[in-house]
Amino acid sequence: MIRLNLKKEPYWLDLPSEVRVLVRPLSTAIMSAAQSMVIKQIKALQAENNLENEQIRLGLSQSLLIKALAIASITQWEGVFLPEGEELAAINEQSICDLMDIWFIGQEFWEKYTTSFFLLETEGNGSRPAVHGTLAAGQDTAKVATKKDSRVVKAKPTQ
Repeated sequence: MIRLNLKKEPYWLDLPSEVRVLVRPLSTAIMSAAQSMVIKQIKALQAENNLENEQIRLGLSQSLLIKALAIASITQWEGVFLPEGEELAAINEQSICDLMDIWFIGQEFWEKYTTSFFLLETEGNGSRPAVHGTLAAGQDTAKVATKKDSRVVKAKPTQ
């Protein structure tokens, strides 16, 4: 079962350090465009650099995907200033990438922006593992059992 309750209008995400970004709702089109952009960038980087190390390649891919999603979705922001003064930074690819290069901003953006899709995925199947890896994600419904000897043990004569 899936509820079709995705956001249809732009909305604000509150990020660390008093940064707020207005984003377009995440859609298949935005995710597909971002993934396509990342594949193109990774291929170009592989031609120039040796990306044999899997951890480096995965980290780079994740970073590029966060930046691509931010570029495709951010339309306004608050709390993002030029290096000198109190003037808001212009919203363009470079400044968005610079913002997402601040690791805690990029991670928070990823978590908040993609949460609605991950919730839909887990909503679709009630028996999926919980985030921490166990199937027992729900609340306990049974009372704690107490240890009592059975009637058979009580009735058995001791020797």
